[in-house]
Amino acid sequence: MKQLSILFFLLGSLVAHAQINMAGLVVDEQYQPIKGATITIRGLPTSTQTDADGRFMLTTSASLPLTLFVSYTGYRRQDISVQGSNFRSISVRMVKDIDVEGNLVTAASRVPEELLSAPVTIEKLTSQDFANSPSPSSFGTLQYTKGVDLMTNSMLFSSVNVRGFGSPGNTRLVQLTDGMDNRSPGLGFGFGNVAGLPDLDVETIELVSGAASALYGPDAMQGLLSTTSKSPFTHQGLSAQMMVGMNNLSKGNFGPKGYANYGFRYATRLGERFAFKVNFQRITGTDFIADDYADRSVRSRPGFFSTNPDQGGLATGVSYVPNNNAITNFQFDAVNRYGDDINAGGLYTFPPNYANALLRNQSVTRSGYSEIDLIGNNGKVFNNRANASLHYKLGRSVEASLGWYYGNGNLISTGNYRNYFPSYERHQFKAELKGNNFFLRAYTTQQQGEGWNIGQTAVAINNAWSPLNQWASQFGQVYVENKVSVGEARNQADRNRYLPGSANFRSARDGITSVYNTERSALLDTTGTRFRDNSALYHYEGMYNFSSLFNDALDLTIGGNIRQYSLYTGGTLFALQPDGTEYTVSEQGAYIQAGKALEFGETITFKPMASIRYDKNQYVEGVFSPRLSGVLSLGNHHFRGSWQSAFRNPTPVELFALPATGISGDVGGLPSTAQAARLLASPGYLPADVTSYVSGTLTASQLQSRAYVPAPFKPERLNTWEVGYRTQLDDKLYVDAYYFASRYTDLIMQQTIYQLNTGSQLTAFRSTTAAQAYRTLQVYQNSPNNVFVNGGGISLSYKLGADFTLSGNYAFQKGSITLRDVQGNVLRDQSGTPVVKRSLNDAAVMQTGRTYFNTPDSRYSISLSNPHLTNRLGASLVYRWTSRTWYEQGITQGDVWLPAWSTLDGQISYRVPALQSTLKLGATNMLNTYYAQGYGLARIGGLYYLSWTFDELIR
Repeated sequence: MKQLSILFFLLGSLVAHAQINMAGLVVDEQYQPIKGATITIRGLPTSTQTDADGRFMLTTSASLPLTLFVSYTGYRRQDISVQGSNFRSISVRMVKDIDVEGNLVTAASRVPEELLSAPVTIEKLTSQDFANSPSPSSFGTLQYTKGVDLMTNSMLFSSVNVRGFGSPGNTRLVQLTDGMDNRSPGLGFGFGNVAGLPDLDVETIELVSGAASALYGPDAMQGLLSTTSKSPFTHQGLSAQMMVGMNNLSKGNFGPKGYANYGFRYATRLGERFAFKVNFQRITGTDFIADDYADRSVRSRPGFFSTNPDQGGLATGVSYVPNNNAITNFQFDAVNRYGDDINAGGLYTFPPNYANALLRNQSVTRSGYSEIDLIGNNGKVFNNRANASLHYKLGRSVEASLGWYYGNGNLISTGNYRNYFPSYERHQFKAELKGNNFFLRAYTTQQQGEGWNIGQTAVAINNAWSPLNQWASQFGQVYVENKVSVGEARNQADRNRYLPGSANFRSARDGITSVYNTERSALLDTTGTRFRDNSALYHYEGMYNFSSLFNDALDLTIGGNIRQYSLYTGGTLFALQPDGTEYTVSEQGAYIQAGKALEFGETITFKPMASIRYDKNQYVEGVFSPRLSGVLSLGNHHFRGSWQSAFRNPTPVELFALPATGISGDVGGLPSTAQAARLLASPGYLPADVTSYVSGTLTASQLQSRAYVPAPFKPERLNTWEVGYRTQLDDKLYVDAYYFASRYTDLIMQQTIYQLNTGSQLTAFRSTTAAQAYRTLQVYQNSPNNVFVNGGGISLSYKLGADFTLSGNYAFQKGSITLRDVQGNVLRDQSGTPVVKRSLNDAAVMQTGRTYFNTPDSRYSISLSNPHLTNRLGASLVYRWTSRTWYEQGITQGDVWLPAWSTLDGQISYRVPALQSTLKLGATNMLNTYYAQGYGLARIGGLYYLSWTFDELIR
């Protein structure tokens, strides 16, 4: 026993002797401590960060001398030599740098590279940007970058849009979280940050604007958003945040409403090799309510376009002025009331032989219910996010990790309809092995998403109380016999109607929304409106960078992935296979990238790079997507250029969407889905052809010959070229400018189809009750049209002195289109002029149909910030402006010019070093000028908050 004790003592002495405890201080040019600077030992996986006093401690078993890399955003990296004489008192003085966006990015080429010399347009946001941002969330900071439109569905759910075809659920941008696809496996679009990282764990966000399919595969047509979490090896200790605030000010009897946001993060390292972290965040509040109760602006309204009779009725503009007086308007259809929709079950047309001539052929809408009344929770929203991970170092540069990511919340999504998810839940599990030159990754997304259609629910509640025909009969009787106004006749016909909040109303709503749309409610004898999407994704990928084999003379990267979508909606959203089972979707892809830096003297370099990728989805043809790029660096001046191809596979919705029997809705583009929708047995027709048939221009046989026939579904394609310039001058001025031109082909878009109900004859289209004889379907298909988008932007940042920075950015894009028929012939407008590369904002082009470009021509922002007004005080102020937008949205929303809008955001922060914490008082849209980013979406007002963040209390 004595000998064993001596042995343990000797081993302990050796270990103690091998351990070196380094300590030091990091300050700025004014000798003020820098908190959060990263210290890394060159060639080793060991790193740490400075505390609130700028001090750090770092333990290693490596032998001296060593080199430390000391980095902090906004400062030049310092390389410090550690000798036997200074390892206990290392002193580092950082020098400021204009590098406002960080030094390195990885999303542009999948390998680390200097941001200044990246070959494509890319933005990088860091923890310092989040701290200085007026936004209460790291995700919200994206709205201050150039060319980005954050389209807000609800307070906690925004969709990122860049370079055109804006959408509340963007399917043309890939969103990654720690390398995992953040999008819904079934619905095909990202839920913003509803299921993202807790804010305290976000280290960087990188946004590639423009095509990225050559490296990231399907759907990265317009960009890539990559969010990276903090490593527990580098960011250790306990962090916590508490935030309170309010919104919905100036809302009469509704506001203001409270807002709460709190979370914590804990990470620690056990020895040099093992580390773990846990995170949690919860947000509660009241949504920005969709409360536009003006009469709907939609192209089906008579006289919607102003026309020139001398040019065959050519549209010259939008002349429709909504009649917002429900007392006089027979077809009053409030935007955010449902059940009164002229295109979705809320319109009745009196027959031509109606007893009283006053109402013959007259159409009337019944009363609707507001969105907030239908949801029934007074607008309350919640969001829970969590993640936990284990990390282990397998040597100096290889790390293995296991991670769990969780998101849960309620939200409203917008497509052709508004859908409410009372409790969306998602789990992601990831296993990863990565080194300096490779990674292997496997993950799965498991989703539990049940929701219901708000508009269809309102129609069902109305009909549960009084069927449309019965209600219209009562309306007609009151209107004719009592000679009252339209509004009074509605009120009389609505007597004993289920009032919002009443027991009858709640019973009817719950009886409908609790029943799937494939079943009938036993209580109300009507089809339910509930759907589910419990689909899953399984993904496996790997990459290897062979550059070290060529002594860095050639950059060569090879990678690939396989994935499978396992759909599960029970037929409530997607068609089932003929044997009644759910569909699965398999995809495979592989890529190779090569580049070489060529030096011409000491200050001139040119780096050409070529990439190509091949992907195959089992339901559509395979696609090659190449990219050629080059960066010419003349000292600090970096000129970039690229040409690339990108593509988008149809989402599961676009492949398999199927509405409930007899209900209007979306239909997938596959022939098998069209068959499931009975479009082969009961044909559908284009609205323009139906109009021609009703007017007598087309005969019945001619109309039948034009019935919808599904064509082979193809991926959507994009070809684009881009040039750009970046520079950093005298550590004061940062410039990034770009220009691009893109061409879209085989766009996946929706075509409106009128499908007669079973048993209805073609002559029903000529009846005044035609709206009751057919349903309106939105069928996904490839458009024969070509769309061209040109645009550009510039961002500037200038150090004014005394730590003040003046920044600004501007971006624009213009869309144009060439219209073709199904045979490929160029179409002409009603004046006979060919529609070739005509502006999407041209009224004559709008008149031909929807294009869903939904993007403002231009937007800009200007900011003034100073994180060090004093040793403890910092502040920033941002003004944003967006031009008016021609917006087209779904069956039930409409077509409208959204007015230009602007906001003023700001924050002021105060650091309390003794408590290792920061107080922050901030506001977005502080002037509380309400605006909407899409037709029918919630109008966004001011959000005011106060937060207290404790950072790394226990280290």
